[in-house]
Amino acid sequence: MVMLSKMQFNIQYEDALELPAGELVNVFDRLTFIRIIEIVDDTPVLLFNAIFLKGFSLKHLKEIPSLEVQDVLHQDGSEILFSARMSGPIAKLIVSQKDAWPIAPIIIEKKQLVLSMQGTPSGLSTFRKKVISLLGSRFKLTVNRSYQGEWLTAPSMSPRRKQVLETAINMGYYDHPRQCKQQDIAMRLERKQGTIAEHLLLAEGNILKAWFEQSRISE
Repeated sequence: MVMLSKMQFNIQYEDALELPAGELVNVFDRLTFIRIIEIVDDTPVLLFNAIFLKGFSLKHLKEIPSLEVQDVLHQDGSEILFSARMSGPIAKLIVSQKDAWPIAPIIIEKKQLVLSMQGTPSGLSTFRKKVISLLGSRFKLTVNRSYQGEWLTAPSMSPRRKQVLETAINMGYYDHPRQCKQQDIAMRLERKQGTIAEHLLLAEGNILKAWFEQSRISE
């Protein structure tokens, strides 16, 4: 079973401006990626929801060379829902791999670009190297803490083992100092202490392996 990981790239104002579609940071107060509509000739058509900065409008958006507005689905004052074909290198890069793909949040806000990706550890590692070759090291990379330990399927983590692990955590077994013993967990769950010990050992092994695989994406 394949574990998926997530990472975020934070590209600051000065570096974002150097990108072909970088002028977006001067057009929108906030721009949010919703989904990929289609990919044509390795170039994605993306759906966005956005809020124009004061004094800016659709006219300014159409002046950005690497962005071709396809459709305006809704506009109310400064807020707009639109699709656009993005031909810049970052846009092409995010759809170039089968083992890494863009996810929300991808936003422009507070004069910076936040790009989020999901994929296999090896896929994200490859994607990171491609970003470095394109931008150098002029970005901040974070493996968001809320993502750590999150995967679609925890290998061999049965419902019963998960219950034992959650009970151990809730009872303070992993606190320092420990608030309970394995025997206490066994009494709570009405199981044998040996069974509890085995479940915890295997669960800890799964988590450590998953953490190690996920940590490789930032190497």
